[in-house]
Amino acid sequence: MENKENFENNYPVFTKDSSDTLNNMKTFPLLSLTPEILAEICEDLSPKDLYTLTIVCKKLRNFLWATSGCTQQIWRKSRLLMFSLDSLLPPKGMCEQQYIWLKELGSTCQVCRAQVDKSERCLIWEFKRLCCRPCLSIKTTSLEDLRNNIPEEVLSCLPNVNDIKPSNFFEACLVTLPGSRYQNPYYWTTDVYKAYREYHALNANEREKWVEKKKAEVEEFNQSIEELKSKDMTEFLTSLMRYTMTQAN
Repeated sequence: MENKENFENNYPVFTKDSSDTLNNMKTFPLLSLTPEILAEICEDLSPKDLYTLTIVCKKLRNFLWATSGCTQQIWRKSRLLMFSLDSLLPPKGMCEQQYIWLKELGSTCQVCRAQVDKSERCLIWEFKRLCCRPCLSIKTTSLEDLRNNIPEEVLSCLPNVNDIKPSNFFEACLVTLPGSRYQNPYYWTTDVYKAYREYHALNANEREKWVEKKKAEVEEFNQSIEELKSKDMTEFLTSLMRYTMTQAN
């Protein structure tokens, strides 16, 4: 259960290669299947079953947490099998395991670890985090409160959102693009100060390159989640329409 709590809070430690793990798994009687057969079996399991499998033993956990092409294909096929409408690729820089957990399986706040009801579930793609509304309020800081302590060039290349207290799904989907300013965007506080420490440790020339690189990364990420958010909005409106029709009947 320790691994389950660790995953829900901070994600597991993902590894790039699963080949060594697979080779070591052959020494276990129940895990003596060839890597190819094991992969085929896993592809037929639901994402929830795959997650359950990761807490069976360390060997399986290391294999299924890998970010290698083989393991990513297992999770992707499993996701498409169970959630056929979710055919999009994960946002830039996010592996299948993270994407599936955030979008489909996560039911606990990654900050306080408390169970989160649907009405209190805040999935903020810009911050790559799932949390409850109280923690979202605590862990974010507005531009107004940051601008006197953090240089504008640092804030200009960090992901941010318009509102941390959305009254509905539509407002929750709003995103402030990097470099633009709405009324008073909010930032994930620890990300801000982590970025500031990186920036502060550089000389003038290095800072300019750092800002350019960060802006490009955030812009690319925001472009990748734009389609995701559009699809989420379509699903929400479809569900709302079905609910309205049901109530009318």
